[in-house]
Amino acid sequence: MHAAPRRLPALVTVLARAAFPAAAGCAAAAALACAALVAAGVAPAATLACGACGAAPAQGREGAPPIDGISDQGLPPLSGPGATGPLRALVADPPEDEQGPIGLARYVVQWDALAEPPGGAEYGRRLEAWLSDAAAAGLVRVLAPTSYGGAPPAVGEYGVELRATLARARALGAPVAWVEPWNEPNNQGRAPATLAAEYADVAHAVCAELACGIVAGDLEDAPGALSYERAYEAALDFAPRTWGVHPYRSVSARDDAPLLELRAALPPGARLWFTEVAAAYCRRGSVVGEAAQAQEAAYLRRLVAAIDPVHTFYYGIRYADPVPGACGASSGEDTQLFGTDGHPRAAAMVLLGGAAGPLAAFGPAPA
Repeated sequence: MHAAPRRLPALVTVLARAAFPAAAGCAAAAALACAALVAAGVAPAATLACGACGAAPAQGREGAPPIDGISDQGLPPLSGPGATGPLRALVADPPEDEQGPIGLARYVVQWDALAEPPGGAEYGRRLEAWLSDAAAAGLVRVLAPTSYGGAPPAVGEYGVELRATLARARALGAPVAWVEPWNEPNNQGRAPATLAAEYADVAHAVCAELACGIVAGDLEDAPGALSYERAYEAALDFAPRTWGVHPYRSVSARDDAPLLELRAALPPGARLWFTEVAAAYCRRGSVVGEAAQAQEAAYLRRLVAAIDPVHTFYYGIRYADPVPGACGASSGEDTQLFGTDGHPRAAAMVLLGGAAGPLAAFGPAPA
């Protein structure tokens, strides 16, 4: 159920084909990225940011933890003739078409996606298309049920719909490898800890039959997360080995205390995943800009290297539609690494750094 070992393609080979032309825009992004890395204490000589548009970068630290997952259901095509540009370069290495540095794809899915959820039957068709596309691209599929409209479901209803969704994925030839029983129950998912634990118990039983693994918790490092985790864990009927965390607060505040406190509360030997994290270009309807996003990305890079999660899923690579994401008072966040024209933002230059491959080779964590 784990991603198979992957050959990490040479950085220059992949991105020269897709996203990093030697142009003024690239140089400007590199300059912003270098400044962010220096501010965060990361040696710029070990990154792509200070060499992508000029001299070759120095070799990054071997064995550093990669950002190896995409947590975004609003993506351009991952496979087939329509799959081009930077995202294609991240999931495969043309022309050999071997696995690229991204090996997992995560979908936060409406819990009754195959029934008549908000959005109607079209929602279920989009889910099926995503499953098939991710499978064709060779990506390990991860689902995180949630409710985008209305209260969380009764436990029995949840189990029926989860089983139906996983069975449909298998029928499509795109079985789901991992299930996060309820997305971010202490924030977006808005579920009491005892109810979220019941969902996890049901998902564990279903996955025992359908050969998928469980990523428990899936908690944001928000205020109250520690007490929530304790209540959640106490209510479980099984002992999960794999736990998910969304360290958004730690990254935005440049402070790892919330994450470290939450990690310390997990059971001994727990395998930690960052199931969703990003650096913001726009936050809560306010544009913070490329320089601030690059600084957050530099901190995220340090955090991943220091904490060493098993997998890290970045939320937002590039918009599926050729229009900029809205950033108004009523709209959400913009964490995309690439603009709609395919050119990298400065944050992409930070996170794609290192000679071993994009989103893979991190320099040593600063002291």
